[in-house]
Amino acid sequence: MLLFSDPSLGIDSLGMRRAYQLAERGRGLTAPNPFVGCVVIRDDQIVGEGFHERAGEAHAEVRALADAGHSARGSHVFVTLEPCSHHGRTPPCADALIAAGVARVSIGMPDPNPIAGGGAARLRDAGIDVEFASDPAPYQDQLREWTTWVRRGRPWVRVKVALSLDGKPGTVAGVRSSITGAGGLETTMRLRSASDAVLVGASTALIDDPRLTVRPEGGSQRQPLRVVLSRSSCPKDLKLFSDGSGRVLCLSASGNGDEWTVPTGVEVEHYSSAEGLRGALHVLGERGITSVLVEAGPSLFSAFWRENLIDELILYHAGGVAGMTAPLLMQQVGSAGDLDRRMKAVEAGVSGEDAITVWRPRVAEKY
Repeated sequence: MLLFSDPSLGIDSLGMRRAYQLAERGRGLTAPNPFVGCVVIRDDQIVGEGFHERAGEAHAEVRALADAGHSARGSHVFVTLEPCSHHGRTPPCADALIAAGVARVSIGMPDPNPIAGGGAARLRDAGIDVEFASDPAPYQDQLREWTTWVRRGRPWVRVKVALSLDGKPGTVAGVRSSITGAGGLETTMRLRSASDAVLVGASTALIDDPRLTVRPEGGSQRQPLRVVLSRSSCPKDLKLFSDGSGRVLCLSASGNGDEWTVPTGVEVEHYSSAEGLRGALHVLGERGITSVLVEAGPSLFSAFWRENLIDELILYHAGGVAGMTAPLLMQQVGSAGDLDRRMKAVEAGVSGEDAITVWRPRVAEKY
């Protein structure tokens, strides 16, 4: 997910560009399914559009074909992901395209899911002209959260940290600190809205008592699953336990928390203490969580860094300094003179009075 640029502007095909833009409307809404966009063009005119809105409902191709009606026959269809070929909660999209009598299908990227893939072959067998994008990179990047879940069985991990100009995550250890301003808050709402889950550690839950919601609330706004991660017992009397603003999960290491008393509606699950954070992430993956936003304090950030589990790092920088007595972000000792340069910057921008940079691993994790 890029915060300050629109990758669709680099897509030459107008049909594929529009399909990409439509797909973005489903970001954060479709898990465990991918968010997909589809456009139907006939006689150089768009006659149908659609995107996947949520799991269990019609896929992008079916919505676009319904929008096109009889005009779909003989048309050129553009879709960001290879049409599915299996019966899940809905029938195969490949069959819907065949039944509609489309003449040609352009596809952004192949489906890596071994269960659902193979739609392109089915379309070709039916006599439909099929082509894949010469450059699948925009669509692969768009769906990198979902493909991480498909291939690794765990969600894409996006870690968010706010720092002062001198690199401190707070002003006083153990006390809630307001680092960023309104611009940072607006970006945080975007990140939460785009995520299937928002996770904090027990220390942050106790110190900040955050609600972890997408605001402003009201209407049909979807709220992500809110997760409190703990190596022991779950903190009690948190605002998110009683605000009625969405689902809450307390995730504890195995052997802990069996005695927890939590309000009705708050779930408790355990992960393998031997597997550490990987075990916790796999529990979320089994629940169909494809992307998680980790709003990390120093301890949790350090743990994710040590286990090399940060797929994307969002750094906020506020225009002030915290001083020498402020807490450090990294809670471990490094080698003298040795910089652990595992991340590369992929984007930067300004939100309000705050600077925000986006970082990803130099080399993708072999896992």
